[in-house]
Amino acid sequence: MFTLIGVLIGATASYVATALTEKARWRRQLETRWDEKRLESYLRYADAIKRFTSIAGRLAAGKGLFDLPQPVTQGAGLELLADAELERGYAFESVLLMGDADTITAARALQRHAWVLEQFARDLRPGSAEDWSRAFREFQESRDKYYLAARASLGVSAPFRLRSQDPAILGPDPRQM
Repeated sequence: MFTLIGVLIGATASYVATALTEKARWRRQLETRWDEKRLESYLRYADAIKRFTSIAGRLAAGKGLFDLPQPVTQGAGLELLADAELERGYAFESVLLMGDADTITAARALQRHAWVLEQFARDLRPGSAEDWSRAFREFQESRDKYYLAARASLGVSAPFRLRSQDPAILGPDPRQM
């Protein structure tokens, strides 16, 4: 009788241990799969924002607000900017779907700063080259915050240096030398 009870307890314990192990493995696989999708979403949004603001910068350069080697005319640039805005909007939807609350908040702030640059490029916001530079710096700081939030969401523990703390950026601009 004791032997039979021992066998039943052993079998039950073995079954429970196996079930818990399988459940933990399934959760790890699911988390890994979602982390990959989240990473794709964050990268796609970062790329779309970069394209959008690069075109806005080229338009601003055409107006003398920004010093870039490849300025673009208003006619050609506005169409490119509209296409980039569509791409940015689609990429933002995947951040809304896959991102955590902090990353979504950071993405929204980044989006708002990108729109300020667009307003300069479209002549919807008056300002000087200094105003553009200030808005561009605020955009860059917002982008750093987005990257920090995305890295935290993905569990990336490697250090990240903000632009405002990076000695490589704090030195003179090599384009101005």
